[in-house]
Amino acid sequence: MQENAPYREACIIGNEFSRLGSHLVNLKKKNDVAILVSNEALTALKWFGIEATAAGDHGIGYNDVVRWLYDTLFKMNIECDFVWPESDNLDQYKAIFVPALYAAPDELLEKLKQYTANGGTLVATFKTAFANENVKVSHEMQPHILSNCFGISYQQFTFPKNTGLSGSIINETANGADEKAETKVFMELLMPQEAEVLASYDHYNWKEYAAITKNHYGKGTAIYIGCMTDDNTLKAVLTEALNSAEVEIPEYSWPVIVRKGTNDLGKCVRYILNYSAEEQKVVYHGADGTELFSEESVQDGDSIAVLPWNLKIVEEA
Repeated sequence: MQENAPYREACIIGNEFSRLGSHLVNLKKKNDVAILVSNEALTALKWFGIEATAAGDHGIGYNDVVRWLYDTLFKMNIECDFVWPESDNLDQYKAIFVPALYAAPDELLEKLKQYTANGGTLVATFKTAFANENVKVSHEMQPHILSNCFGISYQQFTFPKNTGLSGSIINETANGADEKAETKVFMELLMPQEAEVLASYDHYNWKEYAAITKNHYGKGTAIYIGCMTDDNTLKAVLTEALNSAEVEIPEYSWPVIVRKGTNDLGKCVRYILNYSAEEQKVVYHGADGTELFSEESVQDGDSIAVLPWNLKIVEEA
């Protein structure tokens, strides 16, 4: 019987990890970025979800908005923690992303407001600060409590149809002529107060309203994304936020994914993964070290070839 090649390769990789175990276990990390997730918001949006408005459109739920943010950060090689409403260590993060925090107690909103005033960068999406923890909709200005933090308010929302986006942030995207910046599924009609408008709705009926804004509040920065956008526009907005927070944006991006941490030996370890069917050339940036599989030395500026669907692991000296 012919030996099963994938099984053989899996055994080889397993043996390699066993050999290298002391270099890889108990990896410690400290991330500068966090995503705040909420079971209360998830449940509330199951009851009062973002409904479908056209045949074949199934609408979106809370997890769709979470994945929309996280997937873009992942492809940008921005490592992040997940925090929750009870977390009390928010000030350790340079930037916090808040997807669709539809239902939240006033205490949490005040905490996010104070985080921004203290110098943090806060990024929230549509459907944030709309109702309290009992899903009672605020009768005050939306977004509740955070209106002056984001420097905006809104009274109306709608479902986009042939609605594009225009503005300073759009000019920085990688959208080509055949890929117009657009809003999808849901949009809030934002009215800026102190906020800078990064993008407006490119539509005859909604052109006077903002879609994406940026505001300076206290020592920090608050960005509000009032609609779901195409991926290139979202990447441009997240880049703006990360630059404001002084978070380093790696030169690597999807399909090359790099993750790092500190091992039990006190050394920085970088995993360089290739999520594609083509070999990827990656320029290594970091202290001189050793590629653990091959045991070859690696220096800052060296080019590393990563085979399809494979990885390299570099441990700094």
